[in-house]
Amino acid sequence: MVDEQWLRAASDTEEAVTLTSQLVAIRSYPGEEGAVQRAVAEWLRENGLEPELMPTEGDRPNVVARVENGEGPTLLLNGHVDTVLAAAGWSSDPWQARREGDRLYGLGAGDMKAGVAAAMLITRALAQRRDLWRGTVIFTSVVDEEAYSIGARALIDAGIRADACIVTEPSWDHPTLGGVGKVLVRGDVIGRASHGSLPEEGINAAVEAARLIARLDEMPLGQHPKMKSSQSVLSLHSGSEQYVITVPERARFTINRHIVPGETNESVLAEMRALADSLNSPATFEFAIDPPYYPPWEQPVDHPLVERFSRAYAAELGKEPEFGYFPGVSDANYFSADAGIPTIQFGPRAVGLHQRDEWVDIPTIGGTIRVILRLALDLLQ
Repeated sequence: MVDEQWLRAASDTEEAVTLTSQLVAIRSYPGEEGAVQRAVAEWLRENGLEPELMPTEGDRPNVVARVENGEGPTLLLNGHVDTVLAAAGWSSDPWQARREGDRLYGLGAGDMKAGVAAAMLITRALAQRRDLWRGTVIFTSVVDEEAYSIGARALIDAGIRADACIVTEPSWDHPTLGGVGKVLVRGDVIGRASHGSLPEEGINAAVEAARLIARLDEMPLGQHPKMKSSQSVLSLHSGSEQYVITVPERARFTINRHIVPGETNESVLAEMRALADSLNSPATFEFAIDPPYYPPWEQPVDHPLVERFSRAYAAELGKEPEFGYFPGVSDANYFSADAGIPTIQFGPRAVGLHQRDEWVDIPTIGGTIRVILRLALDLLQ
């Protein structure tokens, strides 16, 4: 039987709001996460934990705190502290959290400093009540999720292992059991230069690149009952920035492809090469994958972790979860698909992500803490 009074104390609303606001106040664009990570580590130390700063690139450490409590399963809690750049038109200072009713406004409040704060409070609560569980809890606050995910990659490259992972990204209404992957395809087209007055003597790389792009819709996209594959052209460059009357001999384009389980970077490259071959073009096409690459991921709904999570969610909310599948990418892709850790993405409700006046729903910060604590007490036995 779970101690409801302990759950309420561990998820105190005012403490959660204060901690989230403190994190929001520290600007943490990708590449600038050092200060906020040191603040995370200091809070953990002040609350009886022993965090480590794991180097990645430059002044951009991950924060890792382990709570070991005898033999048993390992639960990994993960969140990122970097934010996107502040959009124009905020109605208040993006780095000064503003509370209005049940909403807490601030850059990164929803994506995802409230989720990081929740994971910090969960870790402290479990460290203080070791009599309730057995095993290991690993708290990780990572950098660079909004760019290349070097923080998550560093954890995986270091060999992190766990029996379950909860990524506390905002997903309150639809806890996430999977998501599309991402392939960034770079295409280089090599033609032959000639005088612009004699185009027949050259091979126009810009034209040949355009021919391929015009037929992209002919490529078959992967099919999945819960996720949607898609593709879009992000850029196309050719010719010289300086005015010259020369048929361009090189062109480069970038295509963003979201893939579903069953598709890989190699399968996408094979499809692109087949499309280029079908053009019978006089130009040469070369394709490569640029970073970041994210594999698609999916957690089976009948997995024991999902069953335990469903019990915890229902105990807190009084209803079964309506699981969702993420149309974008996150670090959950890596923990699930690359590290092979059973993973669920679940965190507070948030609105306006990557937009001005982003906000997080305050009651769901505490709700997130209680759901995950219920899950932890069920799992860590």
